Amino acid sequence: MITNTQIQRAIRFATPIVASRFDNQKTEIIISAMKANYQEIGVEAPEFRSAFNQMTLKIAVDVLAFYRALLTELPKSEALELIHPFVNNWMDGQFDCWIARFGYANRAIHLLYRRRWFDDVNRADEPDGQKFEFLPPSGNLFYGVNVIRCGLVKFLTKMGAAELTPYICRGDFHIQKYLPKGIMFKRTQVIAEGGDCCDFRYYVDEQ
Repeated sequence: MITNTQIQRAIRFATPIVASRFDNQKTEIIISAMKANYQEIGVEAPEFRSAFNQMTLKIAVDVLAFYRALLTELPKSEALELIHPFVNNWMDGQFDCWIARFGYANRAIHLLYRRRWFDDVNRADEPDGQKFEFLPPSGNLFYGVNVIRCGLVKFLTKMGAAELTPYICRGDFHIQKYLPKGIMFKRTQVIAEGGDCCDFRYYVDEQ
């Protein structure tokens, strides 16, 4: 279910991006189109039991609503240029309260929360959702996870907008600034760009 809270947050992330490109009248038209897009997208969006699959789906829904609105005024190539800053705004928005920043930046809480995320999703094992392979801490590996099924790729492909998924994936690099001190994020492949899996690795920087 797409809530009004989700829509209003996404609009907050989108508005300054649109306003930097268009005048006030055109900005209002695009934002109104974005709002309207949620009704159609909501009919197509999968219903998940797992709260964490629900959380992951939100960014795909919000990016798609924004993208479709942009396409009413821009060619595809120019619309895609505005997806990157939107994803970054969206990602930063997940850390707009001190509790979220503190929990993500604390090594013990971070690892506990992420394990809960992976375990919950894997127990649900929903065909349209995520599926993970967890790699426990070992040596200088804080932890790792292989995404072996990506619900974002599946959903956005179904919606005829597979080109959006790589932009969402790149947002993971944007939020590495919120990681615990001394933890480095690395990734060499993602499903959205033809990889066998998404190989997230979090390393302890020994320097």
